[in-house]
Amino acid sequence: MLKWNLLNISAGFFLGLFLVADASAAFRISPNLLVRQEYNDNIDLRSEGELSDFITTIMPGVRLTWETRPATLSLDYSLRFRFYLDHDERNETSLRQTQRIDLGSTFHLYRNMLFLSVSNVYERVTIDEGDRTGIDSDLVNLTDSNRLRVNPYFVLEPTSTLSLRTDYIYENVWYERDIAIDYERHTGRVQMTKEISPRVQASVSGSHSLYRPKENPLAAVGDADQEFDRTDARVSLIYAPTQRLTFDAYYSRGWVDYTERPNQTLDLFGGGFRYLLGPEKVVGARYDETTSFSVRDGLIETKRYEAFIEFTPRVTSRWSVFYREADYLIQDRQDDSRGVSVSGEWPWTNRMGLSYLVLLTRYDRSGPGDFEETYNRYGTRLGIYRDMRLGRFHLGHTWNKNDSDIPNNDYVNNIVWAEMRFVF
Repeated sequence: MLKWNLLNISAGFFLGLFLVADASAAFRISPNLLVRQEYNDNIDLRSEGELSDFITTIMPGVRLTWETRPATLSLDYSLRFRFYLDHDERNETSLRQTQRIDLGSTFHLYRNMLFLSVSNVYERVTIDEGDRTGIDSDLVNLTDSNRLRVNPYFVLEPTSTLSLRTDYIYENVWYERDIAIDYERHTGRVQMTKEISPRVQASVSGSHSLYRPKENPLAAVGDADQEFDRTDARVSLIYAPTQRLTFDAYYSRGWVDYTERPNQTLDLFGGGFRYLLGPEKVVGARYDETTSFSVRDGLIETKRYEAFIEFTPRVTSRWSVFYREADYLIQDRQDDSRGVSVSGEWPWTNRMGLSYLVLLTRYDRSGPGDFEETYNRYGTRLGIYRDMRLGRFHLGHTWNKNDSDIPNNDYVNNIVWAEMRFVF
């Protein structure tokens, strides 16, 4: 699978270069390198018998962009090699373990009407958000994934305030872990957007998709239970009464037709606002009810409430409080979480400052039978940075703690780290 991914990505990128080679173009290349040394006192996030180690990470990478009149191409490619002092059997040195690829391209096939967008992302993703995890923890509850997306679309603008768009979207998603659900999805979509006034914009859309999981006897949910066709209708509105204030809202209804399960009807809606308090401060709030595909547990309906405040540009910071309900539509499972998130940078001078990330979350999980679990998860990452001519030096500490009413699920993790990121 990895071999074919590399071949497809390389072929697509260099084909794009060939197609646009004769056009007026802007080509940019930016090599980069990350070198990191850390001490991790609980690499597996265990409740007992913790394993500690010194870990060296080396990440060479490159970013390429190629902008022309007929096409825009981008490639973000990096390799990550990890070496363990005391547990060298965990070393990551093969391409299958270490690479990250983010390829994007948009081709203008006919005038300013017909386009083709192709993207491919190969990266490591979390399997189950409610399972063991932590800031900077890169071994537990993770799997490699590859997501290919091909999207030809047609845009028509009969007037300056009206646009029509039709899409066909093909997605192919693969995961390395056997317990995950690989799938293909085909979607057709039509959307009309109308600018009612300079301050009001509305859109109406409809879509039909075919979700086809690939056969996997080890998956948590059976393949036949997963297969469905889905039809969606959606209306949305954006209203900006002033230059400082923006509202948006949407309502969507989805009809899910399973192959071997009772059909479901989904009412999805949401909205929010953003208010610019000044040149460096934005406050807002949102509610979103959406669906997503989990890595191994089927379709999830999520309700999320959030209120936030953002500071930019000198003191870059975001503070938010949130509440989230996740209902697994094919399983008897619900995860609720609520908490606080704070992240950003506090510069002391033009070159030095403090970086910070603080996560406090309370989880309530219920599952099949009488299974219930309540736990508090804490995480902090504090660092001191110094910007240099060729990059940034960073020194810091990461702390993770899980406090559960099931003692075997408790763990504490400390990471002391120093890294240098070079950008050439």
